Amino acid sequence: MIDKDIRTLQEQPPDKALDRLEADVWAGVTAHRLARRTSRIIASCQVGVMVATLAGAAVAGAAASASAVSEHTVIGASGAELAPSTLLLGARP
Repeated sequence: MIDKDIRTLQEQPPDKALDRLEADVWAGVTAHRLARRTSRIIASCQVGVMVATLAGAAVAGAAASASAVSEHTVIGASGAELAPSTLLLGARP
């Protein structure tokens, strides 16, 4: 029974043309390599942009905080001299 099925399959032509199979496989491998290389280049560029952005933000933040902090500044109390409790009690800085 199985021998008959095998002989029947051998007598039939293949469903798909196999003469271009190897070329198609290698074309797919080449396309995959190119896509992988391109994605690595794009990812490294994105990392570079992120590092530059973070470094710039750190420098700008340090410069802004150094120029904005005075000896009378209390962290978390911006505009404390204008608070109603300060103005009502008559305390002046």
